[in-house]
Amino acid sequence: MMEKQQEQKARRIVLLTHVLGLIMKAIGYFLSGSAVLMNESIHSMIDCINQGLLAIGENRAQRGRSELHQFGEGRATYFFSTVVAMTVFLGGGILAVVEASRDLLDPTHEVEQIQLVAAILFVSLFIEVTAVQEGWQEVKEQNKQKQPLVRFLKESRDSDLLLGFTENLFALGSVTIAIAGILLTALTNNPIFDSLGGILGGLLLIAAAVFLAKEFYSLLIGEGASTSDLMAIKQILADPAIIQIKDLRTLHLSPEELLIVADLSLKLAPDEEPSSFIDTIEQQIKQALPELRVYCYIESEEVAS
Repeated sequence: MMEKQQEQKARRIVLLTHVLGLIMKAIGYFLSGSAVLMNESIHSMIDCINQGLLAIGENRAQRGRSELHQFGEGRATYFFSTVVAMTVFLGGGILAVVEASRDLLDPTHEVEQIQLVAAILFVSLFIEVTAVQEGWQEVKEQNKQKQPLVRFLKESRDSDLLLGFTENLFALGSVTIAIAGILLTALTNNPIFDSLGGILGGLLLIAAAVFLAKEFYSLLIGEGASTSDLMAIKQILADPAIIQIKDLRTLHLSPEELLIVADLSLKLAPDEEPSSFIDTIEQQIKQALPELRVYCYIESEEVAS
């Protein structure tokens, strides 16, 4: 309960930070007319919507089992993450590209108060660097196999981590491009670089949407255990008494829940009960995966000695 309250408090703090960032960038955009600040305002708006939708998904996932959803609604987090990727990220990216392209084609487009724009962007850069550093620490804690970053993100079943870290990483790239665009605009007195920065930032959002949509689609329709977890399960099932694994299937019901179904052929000692042996195997699997809530359904057939 205490951990849950801390997570909710952290989410509220993150949401407040995004709201303040949105207000700061929106005011800067209306005062300057900068395309890159418009793009950054869209980023902050997406962050706010993102936090709200993820909170809804998390609440749905905590509902527990019902007659209709007998394994609970844990994959609601995957659904709302998919909604964020397909509508908010993709829609925001397209909007940013369209608006920045309009400024690019507008011969009267100018950027006013460039110093203010630059100051806001450098504050945003500091915030995004901090967010990426925090996300990277979480990635390192979970990436116990020391996998390359892209492979780890593809292997991860944690939609919050996948969405949050990817969004922050792309946001850092976007604000870096925005700073380059506004500095080039200031140096050359040519607003075309401001518009190009806005377009590139929007394209980054679209790229993030495509990557996340692909990953969440796979999670939504059902992914099995990660490679490392599956190896741990198979090591336990390598017990000499198990002479054949006739079937083994796994499915993530949520980031924290794993369903395991197996059909085994056993060759046990005369005084050993199959039910007792299966109970031991199930306990070993659960102990090997302490971070997951594991549901084991194992059928067995004893082969005569």
